[in-house]
Amino acid sequence: MKRWKLPKYPLALIPVSVLLGWSVNFTPAAAASSGGVQANGLFADQGPQYMTPQEPTSSQAVTVTLRAAHGNLTSANVVVYDTSTGSTTYYPMTLQGTDENGLYDFWQGTIPASSSIKYYYFQANDGTSSLYYNGSGSSTSAFPTPTFSGDQWNTYDDFVIAPNFTTPTWAQNGIMYQIMVDRFYNGDTSNDVTTGAYSWNGNQTVQLAWGADPELGDPGGKDQVAFFGGDLEGVDQKLPYITKTLGANIVYLNPIFTSPTNHKYDTQDYYNVDPHFGGNSALEQLSSDLHSTTNNAGQEGRLILDGVFNHTSNQNSWFTSAQQNQSSPYYSYYTFTNWPNTYATFAGVNTMPKLNYGSTSLRSQVDNVAKTWLSSPYNIDGWRLDAPGHIGANGYDPESSGNYTDSTNHSYWQEFRNTVKTTNANALIFGEWFEGSQPTEWLNNGNQWDGSVNYNGFLQPVSEWVTGYDDGFNANSINATTMESWLTGTLNAVPRAAQLAQVNELSTQDTPRFGERAAENMNYKTYTQPNGSTFTDPYGGTPNYWKDYLGAFLQFTYVGIPTIYYGDEYGMMGGGTNDAGKRWTFDWSQVANGGNSVFQLYQKLIQLRTSHSALVDGSFMPLVADNATNILAFARFDQNERDIVILNDTDNTETETIPVAQAGAPFGSTLTNITPLVNGASEASTYTVDSNGNINVTVPGHYAMILTQQGSSLWSTPVQNGVYTTQSTIDAGHQTTVVYNGSLAASASSMTLHWGYNGWSGTTNTAMSKQSNGTWAATITVPVGAQTLNTAFYNQNSTWDNNNGSNYNFPVQEVYSSPSPLVHGQTTTIVYAGSLAASASSITMHWGYNGWSGTTDTAMTKQSNGTWTATVTVPTGTVLNTAFYNQAGNWDNNGGQNYNLSIQ
Repeated sequence: MKRWKLPKYPLALIPVSVLLGWSVNFTPAAAASSGGVQANGLFADQGPQYMTPQEPTSSQAVTVTLRAAHGNLTSANVVVYDTSTGSTTYYPMTLQGTDENGLYDFWQGTIPASSSIKYYYFQANDGTSSLYYNGSGSSTSAFPTPTFSGDQWNTYDDFVIAPNFTTPTWAQNGIMYQIMVDRFYNGDTSNDVTTGAYSWNGNQTVQLAWGADPELGDPGGKDQVAFFGGDLEGVDQKLPYITKTLGANIVYLNPIFTSPTNHKYDTQDYYNVDPHFGGNSALEQLSSDLHSTTNNAGQEGRLILDGVFNHTSNQNSWFTSAQQNQSSPYYSYYTFTNWPNTYATFAGVNTMPKLNYGSTSLRSQVDNVAKTWLSSPYNIDGWRLDAPGHIGANGYDPESSGNYTDSTNHSYWQEFRNTVKTTNANALIFGEWFEGSQPTEWLNNGNQWDGSVNYNGFLQPVSEWVTGYDDGFNANSINATTMESWLTGTLNAVPRAAQLAQVNELSTQDTPRFGERAAENMNYKTYTQPNGSTFTDPYGGTPNYWKDYLGAFLQFTYVGIPTIYYGDEYGMMGGGTNDAGKRWTFDWSQVANGGNSVFQLYQKLIQLRTSHSALVDGSFMPLVADNATNILAFARFDQNERDIVILNDTDNTETETIPVAQAGAPFGSTLTNITPLVNGASEASTYTVDSNGNINVTVPGHYAMILTQQGSSLWSTPVQNGVYTTQSTIDAGHQTTVVYNGSLAASASSMTLHWGYNGWSGTTNTAMSKQSNGTWAATITVPVGAQTLNTAFYNQNSTWDNNNGSNYNFPVQEVYSSPSPLVHGQTTTIVYAGSLAASASSITMHWGYNGWSGTTDTAMTKQSNGTWTATVTVPTGTVLNTAFYNQAGNWDNNGGQNYNLSIQ
C-alpha cells in the first residue's frame, strides 16, 4: 500500500564527506590514498569468500577478509563495535597470501563468537599511515562509533553481524513473481464481480472488459471498485506459464482476503479469501498445486501472501462491532477519539481505520491470522507485510512521524517473527519500506523481518539510472558513479542474511510501470472526474525495449531476490501516478508464440540466474563507473565461478576497459560471454585478460554483457620452508601459531612442538596438526614474561630437528598496543607482559612522549591472561616512551632502553 510521504532525498546519495566532514572513496578503483596505503587496493564485503560463516550462530566465530595491494600493508585490524557492551575492540589480522597475479594480498581476522549485534570496519596500516574501510569504501579517518542520533541508529555504513539471524535458502535462491489477482487471469467467470453488484463508499461496482483502461477518472472512488474478474483459479491455471514457460518458482499474491475493493488493501475478513477470488478452497487448491510443482531449475513452488495488518476496512466485523458497542471485545482493536464516528485512520482515509497495537487482544488475533494461513491445509510459505513501519499504539503512526524506533512497533514485529517461525521455521517475512533509507531498525537485529521490498536499495536507483525517473514518475537522472555508490552503500547497510533476502523489483503495485518510465514516447489521456474537472495522465506509448532489457539485466545479476511484477516480463506499460494505471490487466498475447523480445530475455536471464551460483550468493565488487560512457561494471564471484557484468546506459555502442584482475581473473585467462542476446544484439564470444589485468569490451546501447570463468581461492599460499609463525609479531600473553616445514615435515606421520621461553623455562610438548599444504601447525599461548620463544621439533620416531643445536628462537613483545600502530588523538590500550607482570600485585605505567615530555603515571589493570593494561589517549608526537614499576618500586625499563612505541 503506497503511503503519502514527504519528499526525501535518499541518504545513500549524500556524500558521507559532506555529512560528516571526512573523506570517503566509494570506488575500489579510485586513486585516492593516505600516505602509502593504497585505497585502490582495498576491498571487502560479506560475500562467502570475505565473511564466513555467512549466517553465524552465537557460538560461531566469524572470519573476515580484507584485500590490499600486494606488499602495501605491514599490519591490519578489524575494528569491532559490540552493541551489548558499547565497547570497540581492535582484532589483529594475519596475512594469508597473495593472489595468483601478484597484485593483491589478503588479510584475515577473527571476530569472537557471541550473541550480540556487532558492527565492524577495517584499519589498514603501512607502518607510517592508515586507511579505514567499511561498507561504503575507504576513509582517511577512523569511522565514528555507532550511535543513536534522534530516531536513527547511525552505523556509518559499517558491516554488520547479527548472530542467529538466518533467512530461508529457498528464498535466497528463488525467482519471485508478484500478482495483482484481479488483473492476472480470469479462471472462473462465475465468480466475477458484476456492474452494480454492490456499493462501496457511495460507488457502484463496475465490471470492465479484459484489457480496458482501469482508470475511470475517480482514483479515490470508482477506480477502486472496477473489476476484471481475475481470480485464484486463474493463477492456478497459469502455473505452467509461471514455473515452466517463464521459470519463476515463488508466487507472491497481493491481498486476497475478503474486501470490497479490487486491490483488497482494506481487509474485511482475515479468515476468508474473497469469494470473487474463489474462496478458501481455491487458495487451498492453488497452494497444493504450487507446492507439487517445480520450475525449470528444479526449485519447489512457494506461496507468499500479503498481510495488511496496519488497518482494516471500515466494513470489517471487528470495526462495525466496535462502532456498535464500546463493550465489544473488538473495541480495543481501534482508537476512537470521539466514539463511534471519529477514529484513527491510515493516511486520513476513513474507509481504513487503523489498528491499535496497544491491545494485547489484537496482537494475539493477528498472530492467529498469521498461523492460520501458514498451517494446513493452506501451508503458505511466508508473509509480505504491508505498511509495517506504520503500526503503533493508540492511533500513533510511527513511520509517518519519522520515528523508526517505536517500541510498540518493534516489539510486535519481534512477536510476529516468533509466531511465524515457530509455526514454520522456513517461512519468509519481508516488509514494505518506501522511505529514502534502508529499514535497518527492522533488519539489523535479525529478530523481525527477513528482508524488505528494496525500493531504496534497488528499484529507485535502477529507475533513476535507466529511465531518468524516480519511483514517483518525477524526472530525476543519476550518473554511473552515483548509481555505484548508491548500490554499494545500501547493500552493505544490512546483515548478509538480509542482503540475500531483499526483494528487488522494477515495478510494484504502488509505482508507475517500469515500462512506462522507460518509454521512448508516452501517450497521454484526459480523464473527467466526478466533479466535472479533468486531469491528464500518461497512458501507454511507444516502448523502449532496450531500457527494459537493461533493467532486467540488473535485476537478475544483483544481490537479492529477483521479483517480477506481473507483466514486467514483457515490458507492460501503464498509466501515471494513480494506482489504477499501475495495475493494468495482463496481455497474454505478448507472451504467446514465444513472446516478444523482452519476454525472451527474461526467460534466458532466469535460466542464467538459477544456473550460476555467483549471481545468487557471490560478492558484489564494483569495477567501473564511467560517467563519460555511462558504463557500470561489477563482478559477482564465489569459490565456484567469477562473473563480470558490464551495463551500458546509453543509446550508443560503447567500448570500455574493465579491470577484471581486481576480481581475481588471472593474467592470460579467458572469460566466456554468456549474455542472452535478443533483438539482434551482437557481442564478442570471449575475451582474454591482458598482462595489466584488463579486458577491452564493446557493449551495445542499453544492453549488457555477462562474462564468466571458473572461480578460485582468493589467494594462492606459497609453502614457506623452515619454521615460522602466522602472526607478524608474537605478543606475550596471547596465542600464536607455530608452523613447521623443516626437514622432518614431509615424511612425518606425527610431529611434536617442544617449546619453552627465555632459555627453555616452562618446557612443554604440544602435538602438531598436519595441514593440507604439507606443513605442521600448533597454536600455543605465549607466557607472560616471555622475551624469547624457544622451539624444537621431533617426529613419531623421536628424530629431532633443533636447528643443529641452535634451536628455533623467536623474539616476543613484552609491551605492545591495541590497536597498533598508535595514532595521535585516539585512545589506545597499552599491554604489559614483561618480567614484573606475573608476580606483581600492582603495576604502574610511567609514560611520556618524544623523549619523556609530559610524563604521567597511570595505574594498570590485571587481565585474566596475566597481562596488565592501561588505556590512554595517544599524544601528539612521534614516539610514546614507556617504563613500568610494581608495588615494591621495582622497575622494568627494558634494560635502560625503555619501551618505545612509534606514533603516526
